Amino acid sequence: MKSLVKILSGAVLLSVLGNNVGFAQEKDNKGLNPLSVREINEADVMMKRTLWRRIDLKEKANLPMFSEDNQITKYIIDAMKAGLLDAYDDDKLVKKLTLDQFNKKLTIPAATKTLTAEEIKAGFSDDPAKDAGAAGGWGDAPKKDQKPTANDGGWGATDPKKPDAPADNGGWGAAPAKKGKGKKGAKSGIAPAKPAIDSTEIKRKQAEEAAAALAAAAEKESENQYYPSDLTVMQIREDRVFDRKRSRLYHDIQTITIYVPADVNPVGLEVPIATFKYKDLDKLFRSDPKKFIWFNEYNTAQHKNLADAFDLRLFESRIVKYSNAKNQDLTTIYGGDKQALWKSIQLEEQLMEEEHSLWEY
Repeated sequence: MKSLVKILSGAVLLSVLGNNVGFAQEKDNKGLNPLSVREINEADVMMKRTLWRRIDLKEKANLPMFSEDNQITKYIIDAMKAGLLDAYDDDKLVKKLTLDQFNKKLTIPAATKTLTAEEIKAGFSDDPAKDAGAAGGWGDAPKKDQKPTANDGGWGATDPKKPDAPADNGGWGAAPAKKGKGKKGAKSGIAPAKPAIDSTEIKRKQAEEAAAALAAAAEKESENQYYPSDLTVMQIREDRVFDRKRSRLYHDIQTITIYVPADVNPVGLEVPIATFKYKDLDKLFRSDPKKFIWFNEYNTAQHKNLADAFDLRLFESRIVKYSNAKNQDLTTIYGGDKQALWKSIQLEEQLMEEEHSLWEY
């Protein structure tokens, strides 16, 4: 009897443990940040702070990821146009951009041309079509009551002696007479033989013409877009996370946003183009380590992959924003760019001090 009770108790205990193990395994599979390259369970996050960093690719420390023909912006734009990446409107990753919307944001806005006071006095306006129509395109406005006649050829001169004469073939001579059908051809009624139509050849030519038209349109569109070398500003959003399971502090990059710098934009403003998931970029960079390189000018035999360069923090950046209740950047909080720059330096030192304090006992 006692042995039976022990067996039943053991079975119940095993079933309870099995249920608990199954529940724990299910719980471990949840609570993960889908944007993180390294999966860190939320239960293991002891401390987290979100930071926004601005990367100026023209700085000397950032030139290795912006070398000639190896610009990181070039790789991202080419991958987006090839359909290898998804672009979003902002770092909230709510609205996904189509390829047409992405190309539109890459297009250089036309600079508006203003007329001088002398040009306005001379009779010019902002509408070129209006200027051309007012003067008839040749300097004098056409008279409303003047009507072209049949034999003036459209050039304004008529023959007063023959006002009702037929048209003279555009002023270049007498109009050719219409050719009538010959008696032989009219009686025979035999139509000429039609050549055979090759539908395959026609489809091939149509496909070639369509491909040529698309290539020409793409080339024309790319001529009006910013070059990758013009896009020298990026912004990354990252979570500064301390993982208590690994006892490590991670810089978990979430997104990367490409900006048009103010000195390139005709409007004079720094405008975002598109935001990309860093997890997708990490996968892209690691797919071809020899192509997506961080240029090592001191040893060209040891170029690094861009994904490794981000992991090793081989870039220079400045904090422009941190998570706060009002969701404001440093310039807005402290009332100026200079004050924001000093606060950014102070914040970097504060974060370094916090990391140092983690290992004091």
